[in-house]
Amino acid sequence: MTKRYLKEGLQDRAVSRDLPVGVSVPVEGYEDKKIYVWIEAVAGYYTASKLWAKETNNDDSTFWNSDATSYYVHGKDNIPFHSIIWPGILSGIGEKALPTHIVSNEYMTLERKKLSTSKNWAVWVPDILERYNPDSIRYFLTINAPESRDADFSWKEFIYSHNSELLGAYGNLVNRTLKFIQKSFDGIIPDKEISSFIQNKVEQLYDEVGHCIEKFSFKQGLEKVFEVIRFSNKYFDEQQPWKQIYDTPDSCKQTLANCVYLIANLAHILTPFLPFSSGKVKEMLNITEVNWKPFQVQSQQLLSVEPLFERIDPARIEEELERLNKQSS
Repeated sequence: MTKRYLKEGLQDRAVSRDLPVGVSVPVEGYEDKKIYVWIEAVAGYYTASKLWAKETNNDDSTFWNSDATSYYVHGKDNIPFHSIIWPGILSGIGEKALPTHIVSNEYMTLERKKLSTSKNWAVWVPDILERYNPDSIRYFLTINAPESRDADFSWKEFIYSHNSELLGAYGNLVNRTLKFIQKSFDGIIPDKEISSFIQNKVEQLYDEVGHCIEKFSFKQGLEKVFEVIRFSNKYFDEQQPWKQIYDTPDSCKQTLANCVYLIANLAHILTPFLPFSSGKVKEMLNITEVNWKPFQVQSQQLLSVEPLFERIDPARIEEELERLNKQSS
């Protein structure tokens, strides 16, 4: 899109507007003029850092030197302001830290209709947070993100994705494994060397998801994590620890040790995506790991095991649609 603008030839764009509100032009005789919002907004990156440096007595030069790596994340309609106007402003004031990464998403609709704050056809963050788990919101908006094409927020899909993926897959894996350890081993995590094929799968996941994050493919990264979550549930089912405990207790310990290893590393990898539920898992397993690499949980006694997610009644779909239609009418 930026190349197209440059190829077509850049046109002059007025920096001021005749508006009653906004940032006044700081030139004598022009106080009634307001700075165009997409000049003032991008310039705010720079002025905010200057204000921060002044108020905290810190140096903001690391943000603006030529070695700085910067990420600008926005919708595709804001591309020209970040890829043309903002670099132009920076060049004009003599700064060399031009944007290095511009991450632009496509559009998201709401129930197949364009979002409209003026008509209140919207889902407001403070409102949805009062009724739903923040990780449920983060999961759906990431797995359904308009990274390469337009996407839609649907209450039906939101609630179904929570119940099937977060509760049915991830939450179920954590709960069934840790509850089994509580019931069959007095809550003590079995002390076993992790199977090599499990270690290899986890190591590969760190590499793949880390690469996805670095190239801003958050949706793809989250999809890869949930592929391993489904693999882990399948592994638990195939090993049948509820039978192993009686037939081959040592194999049962191996199965559970492998599952705890999977759960711990999955929670760690999911921290950028689902920080709240990941925090719960880390607390249950007493995890303090901070590095982006595989690790094993020490054999210890589980102090408490709590469900990560609660089921959402599908009846809420109609309730939310009714609320949405009522607020916009």
